[in-house]
Amino acid sequence: MKVKKSTKTFSELPDTITPYDYAEWRGVGENKAREIFKSKGFPRIEGVGVKQIADKRAVYLHELGLSEDDRREVLKEMARKIV
Repeated sequence: MKVKKSTKTFSELPDTITPYDYAEWRGVGENKAREIFKSKGFPRIEGVGVKQIADKRAVYLHELGLSEDDRREVLKEMARKIV
């Protein structure tokens, strides 16, 4: 199996990412990225029709393996610092 190389760093990603952005960041194919975006528990933004988008910070926390409660707490703390 051929492994792709990541072409973007986390800081280079836009705040809201698509499967295409995810594929470039994680070094996976677009089909695999779409599969990941559709997987249970993935922090996709809902209510945007057929678009598949996600907040890059939420995706990063998801990939760290944090529980849903821990992710929420971290995101709340990040939001407090922004405001």
